[in-house]
Formats: sequence, C-alpha cells, structure tokens
Amino acid sequence: MKTKSLLLLLLSVFLLTNISCKKDKDEDAQEQLNPTQKQKGFAINYTARWCGPCGNWGAPLIHHYADDAPNGAIICAHANNDPMNTNLYYSFRDDRTTNGGIPSFWVGDNFTQSNSAMTSLLNQPDPECGVDYSYEIKDGKMNVKTKVKFFEAGQGDYYLSVLVLEDGIPGGSSAPGNYQQSGTNDPDYTHDFVLRASAQHGKAYGELITTDPSANDVIDGDYSIDLDSDWDNVYPVCIVWRKDTSNGKPYFKYVNSLKKKN
Repeated sequence: MKTKSLLLLLLSVFLLTNISCKKDKDEDAQEQLNPTQKQKGFAINYTARWCGPCGNWGAPLIHHYADDAPNGAIICAHANNDPMNTNLYYSFRDDRTTNGGIPSFWVGDNFTQSNSAMTSLLNQPDPECGVDYSYEIKDGKMNVKTKVKFFEAGQGDYYLSVLVLEDGIPGGSSAPGNYQQSGTNDPDYTHDFVLRASAQHGKAYGELITTDPSANDVIDGDYSIDLDSDWDNVYPVCIVWRKDTSNGKPYFKYVNSLKKKN
C-alpha cells in the first residue's frame, strides 16, 4: 500500500509540474508580445480567378499595396464561383461594398484604386492602439496569442479580427483549370493574400474586445483556428476595428493591424 501511495504521489507531482510549466510557457509567450503605436496598414481586394481585370491590373495593385505596407494586413477575398471563395467574402462585403464590380479595393476606410492610397494611410497620425501576436501550427490548428495595447484613450466598441491567409497558390497556365487566373499571361502567377478563415467563424470583423478603453489598457487573447489540410503557406493577420454606426458604412472603422510570418 505504501508503494502504491508513493507512486500516486509522484504521478500527481509530475502532472502538477507539467501543468505549471505549460502555464509559465504560455504566460512568457504572452508577456513577450510588444504592440507598437505605428500604423501598419490594411487593404482588401475583392477578386476572382475568372475575372480578367483582376489578373490584368488588380493583382499588381494589391501587390503594390503589400510592398508599401510589408507588415500590414493585405487581403484578397475571392468571389463566388471561385474555389478560393469563403463566406468571409460576404461578411467583409456587407460593410465594405464592392460598389457593384470587381476588382475593387479598400485601403483603410477608403474605397480606392489610387497607387498612393497606402502611403497616405501610413502617413496619417498614429492610431490609438497597436496589436502584436505570436502563432504556431500544430495538429491541424493554428494557435494565435494576441495582445492589443491602447496608447491613448479610445471611445466606443473595439473589435479584433484574427484571420488566416494563404500565399503562393498556383494560378498560372500549369495550375488546375479552376485556379488559372484570367487576365494574365504569367505562367508562374500565384494567388497571394487569399482569405481562408477567421477565429470567429464566418465573421470577418472578429469579436468585441473592449469598450471605451483607457490609455495603457492591454487586452490579451488566445485563439485556435482549424486549418484545411490542402492549405499550404498559411499565416495569420490581426486587425483592430472601432465600430461606429453614426457616419454610414463602413461601420467597422479601421484602426491598426499586423502581419507576421514565421
């Protein structure tokens, strides 16, 4: 009996120690996150592989915005009759319209096709908050830890989107027919920034994280997103929005974002 009791005691100590170590590791990862107030940028391109103008000039423009904002959330949302379409396309479109056709673009809160739109956004005064995150992919899931910090007081409801994107999907002449991009002759064309999933299923604009925050408020988050086994070069982006229905759409006003790839 003494031997059995000793084994049970040792097992309990082992389990408690491992739980404590995992908790400490998670807390350390959260503490290492360091949001900054610097504007990172955001753009979305409504597109489709069957759309000639999307391949001809739409793809070069969204890549131009990505070059201007290498740490910003740059997104391609694919329309219906496209294998890369998800219901997040419609969720984004409900607040940021396509204005009846594609390709169409939003940079921040502006519907635009201007080459200088991202530069103008990055040159605006610093936003009230910043976001940082870390992530790992394990057992078919993307686990994302986030930290949002307010450097100034904010007014209203603030939301956080944690979205999964994919780069490098073949779309050239050797790709499967339903992935070949119309409007381009580039045999090495790839679909980039493809919107795949959200931490809040079906919700492009995420979840409410705080209301009327004070300066120096910090909001930590922990998300787990199921990944499709067919997705390859995936990574998350995080976007902070402030919901404001007083001035018309978009109701989710863009605040700040971040893109990091492991």
